[in-house]
Amino acid sequence: MSIKNGLPDQMKLSATLTAELNQYAPVIMAGEPASKIAMASRLGYDAIELHWANPTHIPLKKITAACRENQVGISAFATGRAYVQEGLSLIHEDSDNRKAAIKRLKDFIDAASSHAATVIIGCIRGNLVSEAHREIALKTLAHSTKIVAEYAQERNAGIVFEAINRFENNYLNTALETVAFIKENDLPNTKILLDTFHMNIEDADMTHAILNAGDLLGYVHIADSNRHYAGAGHIDLKEIFNALRKVNYKGYISAECLPLPDADTSLAGWIRGVKNAF
Repeated sequence: MSIKNGLPDQMKLSATLTAELNQYAPVIMAGEPASKIAMASRLGYDAIELHWANPTHIPLKKITAACRENQVGISAFATGRAYVQEGLSLIHEDSDNRKAAIKRLKDFIDAASSHAATVIIGCIRGNLVSEAHREIALKTLAHSTKIVAEYAQERNAGIVFEAINRFENNYLNTALETVAFIKENDLPNTKILLDTFHMNIEDADMTHAILNAGDLLGYVHIADSNRHYAGAGHIDLKEIFNALRKVNYKGYISAECLPLPDADTSLAGWIRGVKNAF
């Protein structure tokens, strides 16, 4: 059980960290890692989630030292910026691009393995070029994901596949269809990541979506309806946490929200909103 954050059950809280903040990107800490990690620890966070396009650009030695000093872990490596900034995609029609996306995910896995951290497959899955390409794209995605997931399994790293809303990815938008994709393709070492911001757009019943995921649920992002910090919008977070308890979820819940109105307010407001929801 997490001791520092004061929450019941065995859920742990993670703050998001990157190199530079962007008001349109859902990450709430950036800059010199040691001071940011120390601040997150003081507020009650148990871990940090890292957002970089390339793991070789992460100041991982500094981050690891700061985590050790402040008794926090590394919960996950987000990989979406490899798609947003470089266009790497697991379903790209160009096989060299697909190979580069798989190689990039393997590099993330290598970085995550020594921390027993999770690697997130989100936007790096890519977008359909047209609806006519859906069937072949899903087959390609399953094949690519299996390669990555098996590599991760050999290195003690978890993989989570994120359901993302239609305005960011044009397929596998709901929790239900993403769960079905994982199960139907028998993807090894792969669980689902549910994000309340995306669920609020795509899932008619967020509680049902969580219950349907069940023990396949591997990671949770919490942002409110406006993608601000928890409690700054209209999502009923009490219902969300009740559903998480019903499926006996014991993993991380992470602050993937916008750094608004400013980073410090968002960092403190998120953890306060989460605790209030319990």
